[in-house]
Amino acid sequence: MNLPLRKKLEEVCRECGVPEDIIAQFMQQEWIHPIDNEHAMFDEEDIARIDLITELRNNLGVNDEAVPVILHLIDQLNFIHRKLRDFES
Repeated sequence: MNLPLRKKLEEVCRECGVPEDIIAQFMQQEWIHPIDNEHAMFDEEDIARIDLITELRNNLGVNDEAVPVILHLIDQLNFIHRKLRDFES
């Protein structure tokens, strides 16, 4: 059984090139939900989401009002994809 990857905030900041205060903002906005909020531990999904949000804001010019809309749409697509995959199994 593989346990989910867990990284501390400092590791995630280095890996993603994002300062702690920005990740704290993402958490406050509820754009990301760390696997362990109390100890600020992140899994692969959290890290991918941080990378996505950073890409949207910095490289694609998406404003903060549009970020949650895009994240919600991506979440819906992932949900539908999982349902279809389960249906096909």
